Amino acid sequence: MSTELAATAGSKLDTVVPGESQPLPNLRLLSFSDLTADIESFMSAARLVEKKAAWRKLLDLTLELKTNSEGRKDPAAGEPWHLTSVVVVGYQGATNQVIMKVDPSPGVTIIHGPNGSGKSTIADGIRTALAGSTKWWTSSEPKSSRSKMEPLWEKIHAARDAEKTMAEVLLSRKGEELTLSCLIDGDGEVISHEARWSLQTGETVSVDLRETAWNHALAGHPPVFAYADIERRVQQSKDLREYIENLLAFGGCFVVLNDRVVDLSEKAASAKKNIDDASREAKRRIAQVDESSMRLHPATSIEAVNWPAWIPNLDSWLEENQLNDSGDVLPQVTERHSEILSAVLERTERAFRGIDSAPDSVKSRLANSLRGFHEHVSDLEVPGVECPVCDSEQADWPLRLRKSVSELSDLEPLHREAESSLIDLKRSLEMEFRQVVSVLRSSATPTVTPQDLLDRAQNCADRLCQVLERYGCQPTNVARKLVVEVRSVLETRDWWRACTEAASLSAFDKQWRLKRRAAIEDFVKTWRDNIEAASEHQLWRATSACLKDLAGHLRDKRAEDFTTLAGGRVKALLDDAGIVLEDVRLTTQRAEVKVQDPAGQPLSLSMLSAGQRNAFLLAPLLATTESGPFGFLVLDDPVHAFDDIRVDRLAAVLADIALRRRVLVFTHDERLKAHLMARSLTCQSWAISRDLETGVISLESTDELWRMLLDDAENIRSLAPKASMNGYLTETQIIRGLLRQAVDIALHQSVVRNALSGGRDIVEDLALIDSCQSTVARFDKAEEIIKVSDGSKHPVREAKFRCGVYLKEWNNAVHGTPVTKNDLRSEIDVARKACLDLVGG
Repeated sequence: MSTELAATAGSKLDTVVPGESQPLPNLRLLSFSDLTADIESFMSAARLVEKKAAWRKLLDLTLELKTNSEGRKDPAAGEPWHLTSVVVVGYQGATNQVIMKVDPSPGVTIIHGPNGSGKSTIADGIRTALAGSTKWWTSSEPKSSRSKMEPLWEKIHAARDAEKTMAEVLLSRKGEELTLSCLIDGDGEVISHEARWSLQTGETVSVDLRETAWNHALAGHPPVFAYADIERRVQQSKDLREYIENLLAFGGCFVVLNDRVVDLSEKAASAKKNIDDASREAKRRIAQVDESSMRLHPATSIEAVNWPAWIPNLDSWLEENQLNDSGDVLPQVTERHSEILSAVLERTERAFRGIDSAPDSVKSRLANSLRGFHEHVSDLEVPGVECPVCDSEQADWPLRLRKSVSELSDLEPLHREAESSLIDLKRSLEMEFRQVVSVLRSSATPTVTPQDLLDRAQNCADRLCQVLERYGCQPTNVARKLVVEVRSVLETRDWWRACTEAASLSAFDKQWRLKRRAAIEDFVKTWRDNIEAASEHQLWRATSACLKDLAGHLRDKRAEDFTTLAGGRVKALLDDAGIVLEDVRLTTQRAEVKVQDPAGQPLSLSMLSAGQRNAFLLAPLLATTESGPFGFLVLDDPVHAFDDIRVDRLAAVLADIALRRRVLVFTHDERLKAHLMARSLTCQSWAISRDLETGVISLESTDELWRMLLDDAENIRSLAPKASMNGYLTETQIIRGLLRQAVDIALHQSVVRNALSGGRDIVEDLALIDSCQSTVARFDKAEEIIKVSDGSKHPVREAKFRCGVYLKEWNNAVHGTPVTKNDLRSEIDVARKACLDLVGG
């Protein structure tokens, strides 16, 4: 069962206002099919391409949501639910557990009792269990206890000292049951709301009502009306607007569509803003890069970056502005890098040749080492008499060392030059050489220079630098050998080409663009992450505007239908006062309600009396109740400030509604009780009372209609002076007609009770009974339907046997013959006992 179907719940019966024969509009919950039809109409009427595209977007989204909703179980869909029982524990004024069984078939149930007896406790318990909240649409946010706006008359939903606070209702329809339970904490807030749905298949499933149209159905077709609550909340025009707009029953489908459009529009707007913000930041960073680069090389310039208002294709924009290449900013390699390396290698080679041209001896080869050794010895205050070379005691060994060093003075410049050249070579390898290699290795695209050349050069250079670092920049044999290896790699044409390629890759203008690209990396990422949603920003803005147009159209159309429906109920309740509801219009901030007085002049709502105001607030709810998924209506104190005429008019309206659903009326007003029992043939009455000391609430069945009819029959029999044949109906006919009605009503109650206890569908059982044309046939069908356990008396069979031939005579009352009063008294006694047989009295 889908959410789509929820919109059709309760739509089988057209709303008919008393006195009107033509069916009136039905304000059922809107379905996705309804929305689709209206959107297609708007789309076909659109002339601008952009507007037509926006309506198409809205239509596609609606169809998508419709498809997603299909197959979803929703208790708000299907046949109306009937109220079967109510249980409250520790709720409001109920300190005990209160269980109230309800006849779910069409008719009136009156719960009658004085103020404080617990009527509102049960009515509010029904509402709380249905909604899963102690608040209704009218509820305000709780104010601080220090606030001057703290609500003074807010109800306390948890009974004082209650160990547990709970409200539960059992709803039923053909072969299904729905149990709704609320657990409430000590602060009066609902802490859990469970819905258990027993399906026709016998399966019981838990339902999250928040994922269904249930709450929308409650708002659009509230099955519970408490005047005190509504009157307290509806104080301003915006409150009246909220009250009426809920009754327009846009429903879950429209709310889901609206929420989805809002969500997607906000995402598109957010994505557009992200790109715009990132674009502004990228512009700022590019400006910084350009300013810095121009300071470094004033003679170099490149084209400015082109920033359009919107970039639809990022790759094309990057290519246009030569920002495709990305990567780390590299050191700039020039021809000087190759020249410096070549020069220092050549200098080192010359120094080595100078040393080699001098006379060769161990002393000459160790010249630098001996000079260094002599400098260290000269720094010693007491060098000692033991020679550190041969361990012999030679007191003059420092003098001999000095003499040897002085003899090498001709070689010193050569060694100094070699040392200096090795220092420069080490520095050049660590700077110019490494920069060339770094540029070539960091290239984002494949290089012409082979990687094995870079590897060999890097290996030779690293080994030479490690030796020079470890032993100092001395022209040792190891160092000289490694210099030769370095030259074998770096003094080649391949290395010259490598340096040329590195210079090309690290050209200043290229580095400038790499810096630019690095400056916009965040923008590029943001654009790619957000462009899909941001590209539809304008379309979603137009779609949101279309949705507002749709909402306005639906609101106007439904307000017109609502005016027709509510106007009929206002007429039924206030026609004698000449008050007419002319029009209802809802703006974004207020409700514009046009009311006329008997003279046809505009009438301000503030000029209505208290009773008229109550009738005016009650009329809309009574007008829309037929369209929802609830086969019952609960009214708590509906005749506040009503005069006798208003009570009778309301009773007439409720009796009409009760022909199609169960109406539960909680009242202390004797007038309403009397009028309802007089107008409805299927009326039950319960007396409710509450012990002031213990808080225990009790319910007791009173004044069953069949008893009243039998009492009326007895009064007619005893008060009539004699049997008469002159009237339209004789006393015999009237009395037997009352007896027939009494046993029919008792039979109806017997069938309902047995269906409830046996788990059968009440509506189907009653339909079988009502299909029978005579009282005898109805008894036969009831005897067939009602099942009893072995050994138990069959109530219908007992009553049928007791009545005997009377059943046929009561059925044919208008054709009967006069009998004596004593005979009629016997018939009344038989009927009373038969009714007790049927209802178990």
